[in-house]
Amino acid sequence: PFVVRNLHIEISSQKLGHGSLFSLLSGLLCSGVSAQGIIANPIGVLRQLLPSKKRMVETRDEASGVVSVQPKSSAQLPVVPHCQASITKESIKDEAISTSGIQENFGKAESEKQGQPVERVSESLPKLVTLNQVDDPALVAVLRRDRRIVYADETGSLPSILAAEAEGDLHEKPEWVDRDVQALREMVEVEPSLKSRLDKPFLLSFLRARKFDYDKAMAMIRGYFRSRQENSDMYVSLFPTALDHVWNLRMQTVLPTPDNLGRTVVIFRTGAWLPEACSLDDVFRSQVVILEHIVRVPVTQLRGISAVVDCAGLSLTQAYYLTPTHIRRMISIIQEVFPLRFKALHFVHEPSIFDWVFSLVKPFLSETIKGRLHFHGEDLNSLHQHIPAEELPEELGGALGPMDNSELVRQLKLHEEYFKEHFTYGYEESQEPPRQGTMMEAVSDVGSFIGSYYRRMCID
Repeated sequence: PFVVRNLHIEISSQKLGHGSLFSLLSGLLCSGVSAQGIIANPIGVLRQLLPSKKRMVETRDEASGVVSVQPKSSAQLPVVPHCQASITKESIKDEAISTSGIQENFGKAESEKQGQPVERVSESLPKLVTLNQVDDPALVAVLRRDRRIVYADETGSLPSILAAEAEGDLHEKPEWVDRDVQALREMVEVEPSLKSRLDKPFLLSFLRARKFDYDKAMAMIRGYFRSRQENSDMYVSLFPTALDHVWNLRMQTVLPTPDNLGRTVVIFRTGAWLPEACSLDDVFRSQVVILEHIVRVPVTQLRGISAVVDCAGLSLTQAYYLTPTHIRRMISIIQEVFPLRFKALHFVHEPSIFDWVFSLVKPFLSETIKGRLHFHGEDLNSLHQHIPAEELPEELGGALGPMDNSELVRQLKLHEEYFKEHFTYGYEESQEPPRQGTMMEAVSDVGSFIGSYYRRMCID
């Protein structure tokens, strides 16, 4: 049995809905709580996790207005029977997981003073500091590694200096990585009609994108290859040398250095696109090649990417080609199934037509992505607060001269054979399995969060 002593539930102003109850009960079931016990007495099980108000101390954060609760005595917290896993504050560190008004936090140690507010886990973790605040030369060297270069002997492993960050942010433990990769590999191998890459770097990118939740990583792999099958015309002859007519327009590039928070910077200039020179599909195909390239860099998998969209020159001529069908297809492939963490999206030089164009795009964006949008207009100084001016091209108020993608294109072409092989994988034609989710896909983050850890404990 394992004792839930540091688990606290922070209730927001929203009500606890049926979906939240289902997610919480599913999480208990996945973590080993008796199914019969849940069915027979679900409220009793919940009460074991939610101490009565008589034993709780409420505190209000005056700044945010959030009301937090904490037991008067941690010794009064009950024991949840029949569990086979051990979860501790040290082994699980993540941002607060939101599920219809519930935020799950692992509270302070028993030795702390009674009545103090429960800390959010995101606040208890080390905050990312800007690169100019990092005083460790070794860490600076790792973070400032050229993000355009993928080494031929890349194993997917992160530099050891980033191990603690990866454990806190992604639940990645170096001693567990090989086992985690093998667990996902076995799931991929038994997927009907799927021919997939099975190498460690490829599988690790999906594990990191889904914080080492096996089932969610497998669901993303399914979606990744299904999107290829559904848009097979986009992947025909998809390799760098076939896109020279796109590269020549200098629409996109990847900066060698990261933004202030260590994220890989991708730049796209919408005004540079000439519809008569290349189709919108080819623009998208070139973006896929770039993303497939940079996702192979482990530091990018950890820190994510920061995209800059320069809208200078965007006109009705280009907007004419942006049909909802095109937009939906492009966004769904990248946003829903690609193993990259899109941490920020900056728009600059937005013209008057931008509002109309963005109104077509916005309905297809997830709420998470919407919360990461930055609109700078002509105020490039505000952009420079995120990405140093000395690292940017002159089109973005930087000191690097005109935007140049020649080194990126050279790096892409060094991996020509990789791309030719990479895009041969996928589901066998007309034999795609039915879209049916596992129980872990059906529940929300709470159930999946606990269940994935239970599975890892029992994988051997």
